[in-house]
Amino acid sequence: MVTPANPKGRRRRGADPVPTGPHPASTDNATDLARDLEARHPGWVILWRRWARRYWAFPTWLPNALGPIEARNVQDLLTQMNDLDVQRSPRSGNA
Repeated sequence: MVTPANPKGRRRRGADPVPTGPHPASTDNATDLARDLEARHPGWVILWRRWARRYWAFPTWLPNALGPIEARNVQDLLTQMNDLDVQRSPRSGNA
């Protein structure tokens, strides 16, 4: 049975929640996307946590990492990964 929306914009008890963010179309798609990202970014292990609907990225080249990078979507994950890469890259020029 489909539960109609409440005119006040509230969800009726038992109705399915409305998605609020940019999520992959399916769990299989998200898992495939994580595998593809891992293949394109050597030195990183990337996982899709289905129950949390979040991506995790572990830098394997950083032995003392405090923990994984976590993001709801791929763009945020890639931004955080690039930020960490830039922070940890060797300085160019004379120091």
